[in-house]
Amino acid sequence: MNEKTGKVKAELDRVDQFQQRHEAVGIPVAVFKKFAEDQSTNLAAMIAFWAFFSIFPLFLVFITLLGFFLPDSVKDRVLGDVGTMFPLLDPSTMHGLSGSWWALLIGLVSALWSGLSVVRTTQFAFNSVWELPYVARPKITEQIGRSVGVLASIGLGLVLSTLISGFVSSGSNAVHLGWAGHLLGYVIAIALDVGLFVAAFRILTDREITTRDVLPGAVLSGVLFWVLQSLSSLIISNYLHKAQSTYGTFATVITLLWWFYLQSIITLLGAQLNVVLKERLHPRAITDAPETEADHRAYDAYAQERSYHEDEEVSAEFPPHERRG
Repeated sequence: MNEKTGKVKAELDRVDQFQQRHEAVGIPVAVFKKFAEDQSTNLAAMIAFWAFFSIFPLFLVFITLLGFFLPDSVKDRVLGDVGTMFPLLDPSTMHGLSGSWWALLIGLVSALWSGLSVVRTTQFAFNSVWELPYVARPKITEQIGRSVGVLASIGLGLVLSTLISGFVSSGSNAVHLGWAGHLLGYVIAIALDVGLFVAAFRILTDREITTRDVLPGAVLSGVLFWVLQSLSSLIISNYLHKAQSTYGTFATVITLLWWFYLQSIITLLGAQLNVVLKERLHPRAITDAPETEADHRAYDAYAQERSYHEDEEVSAEFPPHERRG
């Protein structure tokens, strides 16, 4: 080891020791380290794909129902109002649509299939974050049954939360709320987001956990999700329509993909925080890992996750470890 490398190593060791001694730093380090070890970015990409796949059938169902129940003049006005809260929906491309049973059927089937896939993938991600052994995970029939209930409850809550955030954040609505109205709208939206994450973390995780266990991650994910909703509403309403005139539907597709991906990252960060706090998987070593007790317990949990039979026993052992000087 040359002198320059030795100095860098010594500096990293000092940073490592500092974060291990201070929980305010050590906990975020442990969360991001476990996030990387679980390959949570791949899990987030899986969730984002199915969420992206589900949005267009839902819009198809929505527009078809408008064609069934509303006259053209009212339908156009409703589309315009919704477009201010969901700027990704371009009402100008949907004039003249009428109700069609085959379009409604295709939209419902596609939305149900993709929506169930979103929930099942999220459930798989949460169980992976908690390192639940494969043998203890629910069967396909149980997953589908639970997914239907989640779609009917949490899915509706997400739509309501997005509507509230879009209405409060958008500068194009005709109702002047004032600062008190805006503040109340923000509080309601954040509280709803936190409550939805509490429900999702509890319902979609197949182990005994309490509301207290998932509350820290729900607060983190809920606040970040509200920030993402608000920024998306402002950015999309102010800039996306201009970008659409140049880049067309590519701007919409890219924006949707990024929004769902960031939303999935935020969700899994909250889930990881819950696990780190519940299982006390901190502090973690940055250099010379595995060095701490939390390192050993984390790696042992990773090994036990890969058990596929109830009679299978899996454990991890580490030889005596000496710090490299």
